[in-house]
Amino acid sequence: MPMIYEFMYIIPSKFSDSEIDGVINQVAGVFEKHGAKVEQSQNLGKLKFAYPIKKVRHGTYVLAYISAEAEAVAKIDKDIRLTDEVLRHMIVKREKGIPTAKYEFKPGSYQEPLDAEGKRAVARKPRKPKVVESPDRLSTEELDRKLDEILDKDINV
Repeated sequence: MPMIYEFMYIIPSKFSDSEIDGVINQVAGVFEKHGAKVEQSQNLGKLKFAYPIKKVRHGTYVLAYISAEAEAVAKIDKDIRLTDEVLRHMIVKREKGIPTAKYEFKPGSYQEPLDAEGKRAVARKPRKPKVVESPDRLSTEELDRKLDEILDKDINV
């Protein structure tokens, strides 16, 4: 009897956003080749890694739920390890089926996947620069006077 497996994989940043769908279809072809069925697939977007993996610093995360036999999962794992299009992957057996929760990354180094029209799903808000207030702020006149004193000292020396 087939079980449900959670399959998370990372596509390296050498693939453009328009090529990501082709890689996802290629991985789905590996699943189907071994008799597995893709129940659900979600492109989670591009993220910066905490450390480089094979000299790559960014990757697109994809989460898929598949139904397959245990023997097929071992063969899928072997084939995916040999695929250059997948940087890293992980397969986890789901005892309770496919969850209904939606996965989201927090803003920062995260980049939303492209939608069907080629646009980002959510536009980022620009960051506001932090202004540090100094307790002893000088007026423009005081600053000019101090600069003149410093320059006069340098000339007289």
